[in-house]
Amino acid sequence: MNPAPVMAFSCPVKTNSGDKALEHLPVELAGLNAFRPVIVTSEKAVGRKAIRTLTGAFGDSGMALGLFDAVPDDADLDLIDQLKINCIEKQYDAVIALGGGIVTDAAKVLNLAVSLKVADAGQLSKETPIRKHLLPLVAVPTAAATGLEASKLAHLNRTVFSSEFLAPDLVVMDPRLTSGNDGKQMAATGLAALGRALEAHISADKNPFRDAYSFAAIRFIRENLLAAVADPGNRKASLAVANAATMSGCAFSNTDDALLHKLGQVFYDMQRIHPGIIMAMCLPHVLRDYPDQDRHDLSALLHPLARDDEFARTPIAKRTDAALAVLGRFLDDLQKALGNGLPRTLREAGIPRYRMDDILEALGTDRDGPLLCAVVERIWGDKPGT
Repeated sequence: MNPAPVMAFSCPVKTNSGDKALEHLPVELAGLNAFRPVIVTSEKAVGRKAIRTLTGAFGDSGMALGLFDAVPDDADLDLIDQLKINCIEKQYDAVIALGGGIVTDAAKVLNLAVSLKVADAGQLSKETPIRKHLLPLVAVPTAAATGLEASKLAHLNRTVFSSEFLAPDLVVMDPRLTSGNDGKQMAATGLAALGRALEAHISADKNPFRDAYSFAAIRFIRENLLAAVADPGNRKASLAVANAATMSGCAFSNTDDALLHKLGQVFYDMQRIHPGIIMAMCLPHVLRDYPDQDRHDLSALLHPLARDDEFARTPIAKRTDAALAVLGRFLDDLQKALGNGLPRTLREAGIPRYRMDDILEALGTDRDGPLLCAVVERIWGDKPGT
């Protein structure tokens, strides 16, 4: 007798979000029995001011802070092994990732190496068994985040690590760090979160827990991203986008559907282009050609994307087309807010044609390779939707 299917949803991440949220961090770490945290970041990416804001939040807590502020864009397992040795020698008992993207990925893998006390971090792989809780990990996203800070995933040197134990124990979103002065960067962060939330929301295996997170993420981005892009220093709007990115990461961790994410990650790994930029290019093509649309209900996207009254008056049979139209208008409005600053094609993004063979080869190994490669060929020099 086969048991009835059970809906599973995991989001073990605690979130502190709001003004002066960082000032609560010492108490949170003490609650996790951690008193010697090491900060992992990239001064080049986040800036010295962000580092000072974080370290200043510890005030007279008495905690001994370590700092590694030079995570490179091409961080690999050799670097992780060097940092691991340093962490063990200095007896750091927690890791704080300040930033996003490669910084958070490196911090997650470093925490894995230190917690498991591996002799050589270079031996870590996606097959490495992770069967126990790791040392406390805190993610502190900045305006340069990618939205995966709260997820169970870590990408390092084209290796994907996945485990619930890799997710941070705490995500701290403070508007002093989530706001900035770069509208394009803010747009990329929001678009990456939007792409992952959209895919989570139409996942074939229906799950009301995941849907609640993805719905809220999509709605937050739709209501706040334009304001955050127009004025990246707008703390209220930028914090809302950061909140949406965290919710998107939690929803995305509970789905196997990841066409947009795969496209964004390959271009990030190979060309260091923010995943959100690529996702924006690919969105119209991927959603229009999404496989098995009888199981992936694109009409469900209309409600979080549109106003409630527009959703209510749209006939069910027309909701998919209406959702794609609303999304198209949103992307157009975003382009206008940036003065057409977002590249619409790979050529505009500065990707040389000679790199296309390597990119297509990397995508071709995926189970969805034919579709992914077709999308990439389509966005090489064409405008979205053509």
